[in-house]
Amino acid sequence: MGKLPYTNKQIGFINIRDYYMSQVLKKKKWTDDDLRKAGFQHYPRRKEIVFVRTLSPQDAPLQIKTDWGDTLVAEAGYKICYRPDKVLRDNIDDYDHWPVAPEIFSATYQPFDSDAKTPIMLHMIAKGCQPFYKVAGVWAKMLDEDVYIQSMEHKKPILVEKERFLAIGVDGEPYHMGEMTFHERYDADANTNPLTRLYNRVLDFFKNIDI
Repeated sequence: MGKLPYTNKQIGFINIRDYYMSQVLKKKKWTDDDLRKAGFQHYPRRKEIVFVRTLSPQDAPLQIKTDWGDTLVAEAGYKICYRPDKVLRDNIDDYDHWPVAPEIFSATYQPFDSDAKTPIMLHMIAKGCQPFYKVAGVWAKMLDEDVYIQSMEHKKPILVEKERFLAIGVDGEPYHMGEMTFHERYDADANTNPLTRLYNRVLDFFKNIDI
């Protein structure tokens, strides 16, 4: 889908703005058959610890700038999820982080129980976060053309460019992610046969060997 102007200009009986809005992918109820027919596949989530805090009214609204240039807006009560790296940072907002609506969070995340308390875990807990992991998989596909979506964290529709992954959340809400993020979070080999999965894992193993 090409880039259409956001305007009320009339051409004959067609309102360009109305046409533009009709092409925006918005939150809706999907069935599994609907998603398959639209080219989506379901991928299970990799078990990964994230640290979560609830956004207080004093800190809201919170704007989060993503690596791909988007600005997400989280309101009070949203869950802010952090993926810390191996370096302790005084400001936890220097870690990769993203917002999740509270009703979606409660349906898709569970507490991460572990007796081991690493320095990073203790550091994040001291900053007011608790460990969780996401249990829900995702319906997703790589885009072969640009698509406009209306996500929950944007005030207006945004353009998602081709070769990014378009995903549908548990409440039918669209969002997107890059290829690296998709493969870090989800098992992309889940829908392949066992021999192909074994081959891919061996290939990944040798790619990570320093020669």
